[in-house]
Amino acid sequence: MRFENDIIFFIDKIIINELEHCIERTTPNEACGLIFGEIQEINNNGDFKYKYYSKDFQCIDSSNKSPVAFLLDNDDMLIKLATTISQNNNLKLIAIFHSHPAGANPSGVDKKCMKSYHNCGIKNFKHLIWIIMDSRSKEINGFIYIENKLLQIAINFAKD
Repeated sequence: MRFENDIIFFIDKIIINELEHCIERTTPNEACGLIFGEIQEINNNGDFKYKYYSKDFQCIDSSNKSPVAFLLDNDDMLIKLATTISQNNNLKLIAIFHSHPAGANPSGVDKKCMKSYHNCGIKNFKHLIWIIMDSRSKEINGFIYIENKLLQIAINFAKD
């Protein structure tokens, strides 16, 4: 998988703790949730870089309670939640989070979902980062689907 150097996702200890708590709450099933924050676009003479800053996390119930899959099948509920948080906190939906029982790389089902969300035509779901955390080791990886390609992105663990 190709690595995208022009996108960095910043996540602080508070958000990481919330992700871990979400995993604990849903164990043995996969956890999922939405991460809200801000996106900074940097234009250096046409060379664009993007910094995603996580500010808020909402653990949500998967539509499919399973130790090997999660499902967010209520787009209307997701849009309503994203709109409410965005309006109340002046934040944007920047990432979908879920856990895996082992490993922090997208499964075949994850890849299909990423492509589907990216191409669905709903503005809130375009250019979302997908954060995957290994439930055991707490390893975290980030991915984005752009131009019909799945790319891994850098995760920057902010001190606080």
